[in-house]
Amino acid sequence: MTNKEIIESYKKEKESLYFILDELQNTNGFISKNDIMEIAEYLGISEKEIMILLKYKKNIKLEKQGKNIVVVCKGPNCLKKGSINIIKAIEKEFNVKEGHTSLDGRITLETKNCFKKCSFAPNVEVNGKLYSNCTKESIVKILKNVIY
Repeated sequence: MTNKEIIESYKKEKESLYFILDELQNTNGFISKNDIMEIAEYLGISEKEIMILLKYKKNIKLEKQGKNIVVVCKGPNCLKKGSINIIKAIEKEFNVKEGHTSLDGRITLETKNCFKKCSFAPNVEVNGKLYSNCTKESIVKILKNVIY
């Protein structure tokens, strides 16, 4: 099924929005800007209204995810112990910006407010595996081993 066929398989009512978004996310792994335009037109709502909703639906991604998902904690303890430096090092080394996927598709860099492992800060999750007491050097080394 095409994305348009998925969208049009639902009733033309605002209540269909959640279901359409979830199905497109499950099918494609993300919701494109074109999908948002088509959904808005089909349901007769504004794109802005959809974007506001998407800010609260954390499971919905607005761009294709990389092969490797890196999540850096930005909780108070992690920030205090250097998570911002870790983010900057990842951005520089792998040419990716926080909240985005690298152009080569190898890495998506995300952040999270807390992993609830504060005594082991800073914490970084790489493809679902949590690393604690991280330094920018240790994470870059881990990522190079995982990615290359």
